[in-house]
Amino acid sequence: MIRKLFVDRLLPAFIILFLIMLAWWAIAGGVHQFSHSNTIGQIMETIVQLLCGILSLLTVFTNFRLRKWARPIRLAWAISLVITAALSSLVWGPPMPFIALGFAAVALLVSMGVLWTLNRLSKSTVNTVD
Repeated sequence: MIRKLFVDRLLPAFIILFLIMLAWWAIAGGVHQFSHSNTIGQIMETIVQLLCGILSLLTVFTNFRLRKWARPIRLAWAISLVITAALSSLVWGPPMPFIALGFAAVALLVSMGVLWTLNRLSKSTVNTVD
């Protein structure tokens, strides 16, 4: 009973809260970072970071509405999260390729966990609008 409550209700709520917080941090950080971007790599990372924030909000939105767009938006969100994590350690400060690879691996694991949870929630959710 408690496990079912946690997996079916609390875990998806935490994931949605995480996505909303990630959207805020990514958009606010990207807007702040834009004026400090000096190289093309920094500009590209900032754009991908802003895109990641927007896709985080769209991921939450498509969880409840316009479900036919959920899969491509979730995939785009996961890709943008991994790219943002990897590029950040390469373009801001001294380039650290092994750290970038580690960041990308962690971001990939986090995005896979989020996508798994959202897919599980999508299958058990009723009364959504397509």
